[in-house]
Parts: sequence; C-alpha cells; structure tokens
Amino acid sequence: MKHGKATGPDNISVELIEALEDFRIGKDTHFLNEIYDTGQIPTDLSKSIFIALPKKPGATECELHRTISLMSHITKILLKIIMLRIRNKIKPEIAEEQWGFVEDKGTSNAIYILRILIERAPEVQKDVYLCFIDYTKDFDRVRHDEIITQLKQLNIDGKDLRIIKTMYWEQTAAMRIENKTSTFQDIKRGVRQGCVLSPDLFSLYSEIIMRNLENHPGIKVGGQNINNLRYADDTVLIAENKEDLQKLLNIVEEKSRKKGLELNSKKTEVMVTSRKQESPKCDIFINDVKLKQTEKFKYLGTIISNDGKTNREISARTAQAKINFQKMKTI
Repeated sequence: MKHGKATGPDNISVELIEALEDFRIGKDTHFLNEIYDTGQIPTDLSKSIFIALPKKPGATECELHRTISLMSHITKILLKIIMLRIRNKIKPEIAEEQWGFVEDKGTSNAIYILRILIERAPEVQKDVYLCFIDYTKDFDRVRHDEIITQLKQLNIDGKDLRIIKTMYWEQTAAMRIENKTSTFQDIKRGVRQGCVLSPDLFSLYSEIIMRNLENHPGIKVGGQNINNLRYADDTVLIAENKEDLQKLLNIVEEKSRKKGLELNSKKTEVMVTSRKQESPKCDIFINDVKLKQTEKFKYLGTIISNDGKTNREISARTAQAKINFQKMKTI
C-alpha cells in the first residue's frame, strides 16, 4: 500500500502497519481469516468517514465537491483480497464499450475510438450525433440489494458474497468538515468512492443498464456497430441521426431510473459533428426537458468539437503549456 494515505476512523496509518512487520502481519492474517470464515466484521471496520474535496478552487456549492470515503487500512486489505477473488467473474460481464477500471484499457483508448469515429464519418457523408450523459450522484444512488442480486447471478463464492453483503448492509459513516466529525449514521445505498470494490461493483451495476442498447443502431466502424462509449460513469451515446439518438437516450433514462439512477438534464448535452457550414439542429429531450446543444464538450479531458477537428484541443493544450512554463519561472 502507498505511504501518506489518509487514515480511517481507527487512525492506523499504512506506515504503522508496515513498521510492525512480521509481528503484526501474522496477527492481521489470523484476524482477516477469522473474519472471512465467520463473515462477522467488527463494527469499527465497517465505519468510514466522508470528506468533501472541491472539484475547483474556491468551490462553495455541494455539487462542486467530490465525496471521498476514508476507511481503515485493515478494511482496505480485506476488500482488496475480495476484489481479486471476484474480479475474474465480473470481468467477462463488462462490455467492450466500457474502458474504465478495466485492465489494459484507459481514457486514451476511448478518446482514440471517438476521434476516429468522428473523423471517418465525413468520408462516407455522415454526421455523428452525440449525447454526453451526466448522472446525478450516481455512485451514491446504487441500490445495495441490486448489487447483491447481480453478484449472486454470477455465482460469486458464498464467503466473498457474505463479506460484501455485511460490509454494505452494516456500514456506518460520519461526515468530517474542517476537523469536526459528525455522529455515525447508517448508509442505505451507494458505493463508496475510495473503496477498492466500488469501480468493479459500479461497472457491473451500470452494465445491466447499457446492455439494453444492444442491437440498437449506432455508427458502424469496421463492420461493428457502436452506439456508446463509457469510462466508468462518463458515457457518450452515438447515432447517425437525432431520432436514433433520442431512442438510445430514452432507453438509458428509463432503465437507469428503474435502477435508482437519475440523469442530470442540466449537464447532459448533445452535439452533432459535421463538416457542413452550419451544424444540423438536434432537439433531444429528457422527460420533456430540452437538452443543450453544444459546439464543444470536454470528454475525458479532451475537447470534442462539432466540426470534427482538433484545433480547439490543440489550442487549449498549447495555452496550458504556456501557463505551466510561466509557473516554472518562479522555481
């Protein structure tokens, strides 16, 4: 485990665990084996502390903060073991369109595919209709009973499943703001950001939603139909026309709602990439709320433009490089 990590409610650091070396390792191994065999997790290990980190400097609104869960490092070791045991069964369930938290995949792969798709479309006289989906607190809305049901369907080992179920059903958390900590409360839903299991569990949860898009039209690349790309919860829907795009969005909205997830109509945006002088109008709705049509959108850290070119992205990176060079003058 990496040094310098924040401690959980027990205030035991990674450095302290490592400093005890063989004496502690033997006791920890026996302790974790006992938890695994009995399925009984001590109350202190199921506790976590939430802290809110600003997404931007000076942020004051709740939605401009990211909530991170601080857990005991002993709990992290236990969950890391469980993660390695269940990942082999979860991995085959994740579609090729998902690039987040998947071995040998990353943001660069998803960006490359989207750019190739946009650049090749004009060669066959096609526009590309995109919908960049934003969820409202998606990690916080995941239903625990749905997670357990999906894991059971994968025939996850009974002991592994029991640990996950106990950890989620009996977890409590407190909120820490400016060194003041609230009382601990029961947590009834959501996966914790900062937990090693969360990426795999959320990917599995969202996969059930996105499978409903199979066999629906998107854009064909190399004979393969692509109607969505995903990096964790960063999702873009892809179609050849606005009618197909609306159908895709309707499916995602309906299936997400049934799973307890809500699309954010204020931040979900649409774009049409085209080489025409004027980009085609694209009126897309979520529950009668018209979505914003944008000329550019920052997806996975790169700027996607409606003209299909990379000029804006190059200009933005050049400007950022200049800023960084200016900062180096003071070193």
